[in-house]
Formats: sequence, structure tokens, C-alpha cells
Amino acid sequence: MTWWLWLVLVIAALALLALLGLRLWRKGKVLLAELEALSVLGERLSAVTGSEPPPPIVPAYLAAPGVIAEARHRRAENLRERRHRRHVRAAAAFARWRRLGLTSAPRA
Repeated sequence: MTWWLWLVLVIAALALLALLGLRLWRKGKVLLAELEALSVLGERLSAVTGSEPPPPIVPAYLAAPGVIAEARHRRAENLRERRHRRHVRAAAAFARWRRLGLTSAPRA
């Protein structure tokens, strides 16, 4: 008795999935057309100003292993520097709090 209800629900879900896929496809085509128009505009602008357009951004999964290793190294350095700055700020705050008598002396 309820098999027809399940059948209708499955067909409705498939139809909704098809509609969403079609909408996504159309929006993707519009986005690519806009990007192409912006690329042409950038080329025209570079011809007028005499400067070269910036190099295209390459997604990380398409980058060469050396570029990825360099980016990871820079990220590790940035994180290390941020950690050091955070530690210095915390130490300054604790010293200020101790000077004001808000905390006791550090435990050894």
C-alpha cells in the first residue's frame, strides 16, 4: 500500500536533484562567461596602461611540489612567529598583572 508513496518520494527527490544540477550548471556557465569577459577587460586595460596583468592564481593541487614545499615552509615560519608574538604579549600581560598585584608571583 505504501510502496507508491515511497516511489513518489524517490521520483520527487530525483527530480529535485536534476533541477538543482541544471541550475548549478547554468550558474557555472554564467560565471565562466563573466570570468572570460573580465579576462578580456584585463587585457584591454593592460594594453592601455602598459603594465602586464598579474599572473593567474594556480590552485595548490596543480602547483609544483617545490612551490607547495615553499608555501608550507612559509606557513610554518608564520605560525612560529605568531606563536612567539603571542607568547611575548602574554608574558607582558602577566608581568603587568603581577606589577598591579592582580596575580601572585609565578610558581617555580
